[in-house]
Amino acid sequence: MTKLITLKNLLKTLTPNEDVLTLSINLNKLKYQQDERLHLKSALTEIKKYSMEHPELNYKELERQVDNLIDQNLPYQGITLFIQGNTLELFVLPRTTVDEVKLTISKSPDLLSILREQPNKMYYLLALEGTSFRLFKIVDKTVAPVKLDADAPTDLVETLGSEKRGGELNFTGQGGSTTFHGHNETSKEKQIDLERYYREINKYLVETIDLTVPIVLMGLPKNLALFKRISEKLSLSEIQISKSPTDLTNAQIEKTTSNEISEQEVETITDDVAAINNKRVLTDTAEIDQAIDTNQLNKLIVNVGNLSNSVDDHLYNDINRIISRALKINSQVVVLKQEEPQSPALLEATTY
Repeated sequence: MTKLITLKNLLKTLTPNEDVLTLSINLNKLKYQQDERLHLKSALTEIKKYSMEHPELNYKELERQVDNLIDQNLPYQGITLFIQGNTLELFVLPRTTVDEVKLTISKSPDLLSILREQPNKMYYLLALEGTSFRLFKIVDKTVAPVKLDADAPTDLVETLGSEKRGGELNFTGQGGSTTFHGHNETSKEKQIDLERYYREINKYLVETIDLTVPIVLMGLPKNLALFKRISEKLSLSEIQISKSPTDLTNAQIEKTTSNEISEQEVETITDDVAAINNKRVLTDTAEIDQAIDTNQLNKLIVNVGNLSNSVDDHLYNDINRIISRALKINSQVVVLKQEEPQSPALLEATTY
């Protein structure tokens, strides 16, 4: 049985202190490159050898499930499979990038190889206006509009309908004629309408988007502040663009926001590194383990820019184990890709 999973849920699902087989596959290469098929065959041979010493792993069933996954023509660039011999479930993590087939067998899932290959961060961009909104998705710095459902609350008046408080129209009839007159729309009534409208947007997003992907807000500062105040269950990014999208076309938004987000990402990383320098930094894995044991871990920094192919296997497995432990207790894990001499080490941690 195969099951799609996220990294966050994976760590809550795997059995602790049991071997985990992590198999990453580039599905795109597998279709066209004979070498990649040979690499997969070699990895499966290693798993078969492992199963001979660990009979709890049903290799034939595993091979059948892997073949079935490949035959499905999945809409992903690649996948990473997580396998434990004590379960019949095969956990599948969709990937946007996988360099090549890679098999790791350890007491922890091989998260380091995934972090090393992951592309630039993925975001939603929520462009908020006073009476409407637009949604974009940003993958590897490419900004594209998201097609919204027909019932999406894209217009304040249509969404609130007759319940709209600001600017109501009353009418009176006299002598066969009808006269309309409007209530004065106060700022308070406008604010109430806008808040109720933003709550409808929030509700729609919670029901339709991937809640694990952070959302970058774009709009006037007062509108951003309001949406952040009423927002529930959404993952709002620290990055925000304080600029009205009202007079911008989709193409203009796509052009301007990508660079702005990249610049703010650099600022965030710089702040993270500066924060490290102002705190007690742990680099020894035993000390980091102790910080986790005593609930003192504040932030774990993984700088994959300093991950060489010749890294010691024991250290590699240790880092994977620590990343798993940190994520399992919901600690913040910051991934850097810096190779400069003054950049953080491969693994660093700060404590409270």
